[in-house]
Amino acid sequence: MNACRPLICLIVTFVVSFVGVRVGAEDAQARLHVEGNGRFLATPSGQPAFLLCDTAWSLATRVSREDAEIYLKKRREQKFNAVTFVLFPCNSKGLADTVKNLSGQAPFKIVAGLADPAQPDVKPGAKNDYWDHVDWLITLTRQMGFQAVILPVWGSAVVGGYDGKNRGNNVFNASNAYAYGRWLGERYHDQPHVIWMLGGDRRAVYGKQDYRPVFRAMAEGIGDGVHASNGSDGHTDFSDILMSFHSQKKSPQSSDWFHHDKWLSFNSIQNWPENQVASIDRDWHLTPPKPTWVFEPRYEGYWREPYTAADWGEWQIRQQAWQSVLAGGFGFTYGHERIFGFGEDGWDWKRELEAPGADQMQNLVKIFAMWSPEDYFSRIADPSLLEGDAGQAGRLKSNRVTVTRNAAGTLAMFYSADGSNIPVRMDRLSDKTMTASWFNPRTGNWRVGDAEFAQPKASIKDLNGGPGEMIRVFVPPGGRADGNDWLLVLDQR
Repeated sequence: MNACRPLICLIVTFVVSFVGVRVGAEDAQARLHVEGNGRFLATPSGQPAFLLCDTAWSLATRVSREDAEIYLKKRREQKFNAVTFVLFPCNSKGLADTVKNLSGQAPFKIVAGLADPAQPDVKPGAKNDYWDHVDWLITLTRQMGFQAVILPVWGSAVVGGYDGKNRGNNVFNASNAYAYGRWLGERYHDQPHVIWMLGGDRRAVYGKQDYRPVFRAMAEGIGDGVHASNGSDGHTDFSDILMSFHSQKKSPQSSDWFHHDKWLSFNSIQNWPENQVASIDRDWHLTPPKPTWVFEPRYEGYWREPYTAADWGEWQIRQQAWQSVLAGGFGFTYGHERIFGFGEDGWDWKRELEAPGADQMQNLVKIFAMWSPEDYFSRIADPSLLEGDAGQAGRLKSNRVTVTRNAAGTLAMFYSADGSNIPVRMDRLSDKTMTASWFNPRTGNWRVGDAEFAQPKASIKDLNGGPGEMIRVFVPPGGRADGNDWLLVLDQR
């Protein structure tokens, strides 16, 4: 157990670890890996790798170099340490050969009117083709300290529309998917910050149409390409490659299709907010253990009918993030409805970079920087610490209390989504003397009475835990109300 547990030690931890949540620019120089218990990611030096990712699907195709730097700089200031984008963002609105970047460059050669994924369109020179720009972008993310979560292709070019129907875009098969994957693996084998995400908002199976062989071939190609570039015999090895699968919401997720595949390093979830905690919990009970997270939540400013952008504000974003992480997620991927397309909808995406939900994500980063590696890697969700009903997470509202603790029971956190009271089974915590502190997910400050403080500060001291102790009800500041979410931290002195 880490001997440095008092609040003064937590202050030191924040100062040392806040920037990048132990995943800073130096950690983009070597690959992250799955930690020994199979639940979390770690840096090369063995520190917890809590990923706070931003959704930027069209970054490689719709953003100039100047604007890419503006975007990434802002997200780094907001403590994001990962960004996700698509290399071939084909959609269901047109043929695959219409995909081009801002310079009018296409990723693949055209054969019989369609893009051929086995033939990337590469020309001599440093700025003469689509892939030169992708090279620049991947290098830039590394230089700025981001993990790059890259989708080789959007799922529509593999399976068709969201309903699985072919609209003339199904240009991938097992053969060219392997060839494309191997080419990518060889080209980017020396970019250790790259994390591969297959799928692309699509199911792997639609009725009798089974596309798992295509995705598996692409994964095998990436693995072979990475290791062939390192001088190996091409034998598929995924031990030092991070890879997952992005499914669509309201459908089976990555664990349903590929949990036992060796290439799947961790699971990824896209689901409605009311289902995210259950999805995380389900993944945690699978064997072998693999990390999991919410990779695509509902976006801040989500306006699809029957909802308006006002319905999906900062509180809805915070709920999804805090509840899914305390339920066992190794990180979280934020997104804004008006940003990921970078102007495709005619909206000025730059004005949304400072949306309140995006700014407040850094408070999630901040709180998990206080966990020592030993505590963090032993972290589990534990609703048994609550007396009675934990409440329900809803689509727009939630009264749920979500709980996480370390193995020793000397550090526990309780997220109350709407300020509901938190009845704690103190008898199930450590018998060490503890303190209670209130953390404000909106401001990133600590509350004592009516005052807030930038550094950790206990509101209650000398709490007793362990066998025989009674239930203690903690009342969040301000009482129960929509948007009044709080985090209770119980910590050994």
